Amino acid sequence: MTARHLTSQRITFFPDYRGTNPYQTLLYESLEPAFRAEPGSIADALSLQAEAPDRPHLFHLHWEHAVLMGAGAPKSVEDFLDGLSRFRGAGGKVVWTLHNLAPHDAEKNAANEDLQAGLCALSDILHVHSLHALTAARAVMPLPEARVRVIPHHNYEGAYPVYPRGSARDDLGLSGARRIVLSPGRIAPYKQPVELAEAFLATAGPDDRLIFAGELASNYDLDLPADDRLVLKEGFASQADVGKLHAAADFVVLPYRASLTSGSAILAATHARAVLGPDTPGLRDVIDPPTSGLIYEDGDLAHALKGALEEDPASWENRGRAAAASAAARNGKMLAATWQDVLTSLTTSPVSRLGAG
Repeated sequence: MTARHLTSQRITFFPDYRGTNPYQTLLYESLEPAFRAEPGSIADALSLQAEAPDRPHLFHLHWEHAVLMGAGAPKSVEDFLDGLSRFRGAGGKVVWTLHNLAPHDAEKNAANEDLQAGLCALSDILHVHSLHALTAARAVMPLPEARVRVIPHHNYEGAYPVYPRGSARDDLGLSGARRIVLSPGRIAPYKQPVELAEAFLATAGPDDRLIFAGELASNYDLDLPADDRLVLKEGFASQADVGKLHAAADFVVLPYRASLTSGSAILAATHARAVLGPDTPGLRDVIDPPTSGLIYEDGDLAHALKGALEEDPASWENRGRAAAASAAARNGKMLAATWQDVLTSLTTSPVSRLGAG
């Protein structure tokens, strides 16, 4: 065996969201030791490719809206795509995981469309998490279909501690609650927190609780009704907090305006909690209604939530067990084998320099 085969293949990934989401940590740990991933920019990837010009370096792009953050988005897009082009020209390979079709900030839609069109042209592999996501993406962008790969989103097994329901409610000061509904993750307009609160209060009993738990989106002035049945836990949730919140909840509600992939739904299923949410690709991928959750039509949140709160708690417990069984099939080690095949196919192909670096 040659020294080259003994050396881990290096991957540069961008952006680095490991501090707030274990998705990247779990993914790349499952690929070791054959692949070694480190965060970095496209400039970093280009430098690493120049250090070993006879072996393709890998650049893995995730949430591409990170390119649009800050001022001067159009110039950011142009600079980023130019960097990708130079990287590929030097022999590097680009993998793009498509997490969202559009940015949550509508003002950046035009720049995002330009960016995604460029990524469709420059990506050696375009990865989506489900056939539902693929169908939605095909409708709005020029996918390079021969280079598309569908690999499911892994579960979050082992990423968060697991607690008994009773002790979790005690720790959260909610031991007297009847129904607890959890709305987890970043609190932002696209999750309709105000509409959810109003729908909940219209139906909930005096001992029911709706928990909003997550960081507040920047420049978002959240104005919730003043009611003790609404519990706001604003700020970054620790791993222990995430585990306790899911353990305490009867079910999770995710009233997205749009969702291509839902890590929150997969996280809920990993914790044996079923989800109530709208008909989006991200939720269709996770929920098999009515067995492992409930999906409602657009604009039907209030009616769906009313029905969910009026159901026997045993119904949601059964759905949670079904959701957990489905999530168990998203085993990271098994999915890693597919990832390794895809990435190896890129790194074993001959280096092709497309132009001056």
